[in-house]
Amino acid sequence: TALLGFVGFEASAVFSEESKNPRRTVPAATYTALIVICGVYALASWAMVVHFGGGEVAKVAGDQGPGMLFGMSNSTMAEIATVLFMTSLFAAMLSFHNAVGRYMFALGRERVLPGVLGRTNLRNGAPQAASVAQSVVGLLVIVGYAIAGWDPTVRLFFWLGTTGGFGVLALITVTAIAVLVYFARDPQGENLWRRVIAPSLALIGLLYMMWAGIDNYATLLGVPPGSTQAWALPGSYAVVAVIGILYGLLLRTTNPRVYEGIGMGANAPARREQTSMFGQREPYSDARTRTR
Repeated sequence: TALLGFVGFEASAVFSEESKNPRRTVPAATYTALIVICGVYALASWAMVVHFGGGEVAKVAGDQGPGMLFGMSNSTMAEIATVLFMTSLFAAMLSFHNAVGRYMFALGRERVLPGVLGRTNLRNGAPQAASVAQSVVGLLVIVGYAIAGWDPTVRLFFWLGTTGGFGVLALITVTAIAVLVYFARDPQGENLWRRVIAPSLALIGLLYMMWAGIDNYATLLGVPPGSTQAWALPGSYAVVAVIGILYGLLLRTTNPRVYEGIGMGANAPARREQTSMFGQREPYSDARTRTR
């Protein structure tokens, strides 16, 4: 949950293509988001400890959940805070939807995923196809839970929310490794702090967080140690990683132009016209070059 509270700060890099000066704008936006998030959480935590007492705050949190923060004031403020909490949940879901849609759009644009996902709205350039695909996937999950009769609060919101947070942690950890490897091959004129020191410190901290998460996954889910969920949910990412690696090797052999363009976005060598994974020839499109 603590990790999910910080999810979204990395989204500034996703919008680098729309920035006039990404080398200045992206770091400024990222650091500003981190400072604001840390400040809000630190202040809220301090306020709860002062109000309930250091010896009682953990017990109250277990009994009341998110409501403990709202119970620190009068009933009117509690009602207002509850409404704001619900709207913030909607905003959080919207941001997750947007982030997933942008990644699907980027992979579709590079033809790693079906090229249709790289198509944009003719009027505003938004990644419409990827957004619709994300909505359909979400709807299918909800319908599946409803048909199976599973508790959506525990099995969907809590279990999968926790697993999603762990997945984000895994992605950030892999990204830290990728940064080190990338700059080891091509320094790009960056200084030692940006090339080695900062990503190395980040990697050490992230690896420790991943180990702690895996070691305490049953506690995070609220299930007995050794339960199937405690190893199957985090283990699913290993399965996905293997599938991704195998697919990458397949692309490198069967479609090297697509493989060379992975991660290059609008600078992909085969960006103007490319053969999709299904063999169709499809026009390139992005937020600036719209499909016709």
